[in-house]
Amino acid sequence: MSTNKMKQDISLSVLSDFFQKHSLGTIQRAELMTGGEFNSVWKVITDSLQKYVIKIAPQVNVKVLTYEHNLIQSEVYAYEKLARLKTVHVPKIYGYNWLNSEPYQYLIMEFIEGEMLWNAKLSQEEMNQVMYKLGQTMAEIHSIKDMTGFGYIQNGLKKTWRDAYLSMINNIINDGIAKKAKIPYLKEIQKLINQNLSILDEVDSPVFVHFDLWAGNIILNNNQLYAIIDCERAMFGDVMGEFISLDYITPFSVEKNKSLIEGYQSIANDKIEFNRNEMIRLYLMRLYLGLITNVEPYYRYSTLSVEFYRKYNFSKQYLKTTIKELKKYTNN
Repeated sequence: MSTNKMKQDISLSVLSDFFQKHSLGTIQRAELMTGGEFNSVWKVITDSLQKYVIKIAPQVNVKVLTYEHNLIQSEVYAYEKLARLKTVHVPKIYGYNWLNSEPYQYLIMEFIEGEMLWNAKLSQEEMNQVMYKLGQTMAEIHSIKDMTGFGYIQNGLKKTWRDAYLSMINNIINDGIAKKAKIPYLKEIQKLINQNLSILDEVDSPVFVHFDLWAGNIILNNNQLYAIIDCERAMFGDVMGEFISLDYITPFSVEKNKSLIEGYQSIANDKIEFNRNEMIRLYLMRLYLGLITNVEPYYRYSTLSVEFYRKYNFSKQYLKTTIKELKKYTNN
């Protein structure tokens, strides 16, 4: 049994109430899905044989990271933005509640048939095709620029990307302090951020960034890119933050993912050059992600659990590598 502190145990009668509230029929089958560490996620089939996914957020009194407050609201907002995409499918929303005054925050949406990229057995040619289309999808996502501020909607938008980034960094560090987390290399991280802070001023327009396009959130159909999911952690910020999710394909060298970059450049209004300043911005976002992965386990698991040590050790190595690489560009 998982030691995860976030996920709620939900009865079938409670799930049924949600579906009745939104006139979605009677539940015939409900299956708790594996994966993910924040929401409880169920696959539901109703009497009309329609398939849905329902996400149940942690209980309101459960301690979460600062940016994780009201993630249901953030995800609904993000899907409404992404519904305009032409290169890829996103789930249709059927019902939700994000009010903290009610016992459950939840999101009901379309169940998307297909296979996660993480599980797919692709030839190199097929992978290249998926990466090319993913690059196009990323560029299309980054064309969404209709916000007037930077950062997370749920935490309040800032006037500049520098202010938003510093707020995000300070929030995750303070989240760690609140749990007496042992954040490795913290002084070194703060020094590198301060040394490179002015480069963030290059980001003068808030761009929609999914920020979680790893292989588990990319759905294939017939070995072709079909859909993207789980956009609850989306922000308005620096496009370079999107590319770090692709480390699972080319670890710490996304700029060498030729098919992805060609796809991105084919339709992007603002081309990516991966020059020195863009690489520094990329590694600054890796520092932020590394801090998240370091502090998260303190909120998710017992510090005595196997899951905690596995994730903590991964984050420590991730931060170590990020610091090493960022120093090369900083001192260049």
